[in-house]
Amino acid sequence: MSLRVGVCGLGIMGGAFAANLLKAGFEVTGFDPVKSKVNALVKAGGKGAKTCAEVARKSDVVITSLTSPKILHAVVSGKDGILAGAGKGLIVLETSTLSIEDKDAAREALAAKGAILMDSPVSGAGKQALTGEITVMCSGAKKDFTRVKPVLEGFSMLQYHVGPFGDGMKLKMLINMLISVHGAAFAEAITLARASGIDLGVFGEVLKKSAGNSRVIEYRGPLMLADEYADPKVKTADLTVMIKDNNLIEEYAKSNNAPVPVFQASMFSAYAAQAQGYGSEDPGVVTRIYEQMANIPRKKRAPAKRKKK
Repeated sequence: MSLRVGVCGLGIMGGAFAANLLKAGFEVTGFDPVKSKVNALVKAGGKGAKTCAEVARKSDVVITSLTSPKILHAVVSGKDGILAGAGKGLIVLETSTLSIEDKDAAREALAAKGAILMDSPVSGAGKQALTGEITVMCSGAKKDFTRVKPVLEGFSMLQYHVGPFGDGMKLKMLINMLISVHGAAFAEAITLARASGIDLGVFGEVLKKSAGNSRVIEYRGPLMLADEYADPKVKTADLTVMIKDNNLIEEYAKSNNAPVPVFQASMFSAYAAQAQGYGSEDPGVVTRIYEQMANIPRKKRAPAKRKKK
C-alpha cells in the first residue's frame, strides 16, 4: 500500500485498527505510552515509535483513538505531539468520542501547519473492531475522504462521508443515544422475564429472530443474560466510558433544544451502577440495578478455584 499509516493510541480500538491495517498490507507505525502495546504492534509486523511526533513524520495518515480531551490536546499539541512532526498534507483521522469543540481546536492547531484533521468517529465495540466489523463516519472535505478511503477500508466494514466537519460526531452521539436506550430496555425485559418465571435461555433464543432484537442485544445481550460483566475477554466497553459519552449526548440535545426524555430515563441506571462500584464493568451491568429494584438479585458466584501447579 502506498499510504503510510500511523496510530496514536494503541488501546482496545486503536490496537485493533493497527492490527487490521497490517493484515491489509499497510505500513503501520504506532505509539502508546504503555510500552507493552507498542511491543505488541512490533510483534505483529508494525513499527514502534517513541513519540507522536515520530509517528507523524513517518506517516501520510495518522489515526488517533483517545479517551479524553486532555489526552487529545497532548497528542496533537503537546511536547513531541503530532504537530511537532506534521508536514503539509498530513491527514489525521480523529476516531475518538469527544466533543466537537475539542476536535475543532485540534483541527485549527493542525491547519496552521497545513495538516488536516477529519472528525471520524466509529460505531462498534472492541470485539467488532478486532474483526473489522465497525462503521466509520468521516466528516470533513470530500476530497480528503476520497484520499484516505483505502485506509478506512483497511480497518472497517463500512465507510461513510457524512458531511462537513463535526457531522461525524453528531451521528455518533445519535447512535450512542439509541445504544443507551436499547441497553436499558433489555435490562428491563430481562428483569420482567425473571419476575414472571421465563427461562432466560429460552428468552434469548426466541428473541434472536424476533422484531424486538437489535444489534445492541446481539453483542451485549449474552453478557446481560449470563450476568457476566467483568471478564475482559467478553465485556464490550467500560460503564464509565458509556457515561462519558452519554454526558456529551445530553449536552448535544440541550444545545439544540431537543427533548430526549426516553434517553434521559435510560441514564439513571448507569449512574446507579457506577455508584455501586461497577464503573469498570460492561455497561450491561445496569441489569443488576433493575433486578435489585424488583428484589430479585442473582446469586453471587463463588470465585473460580485456582488450579494446583
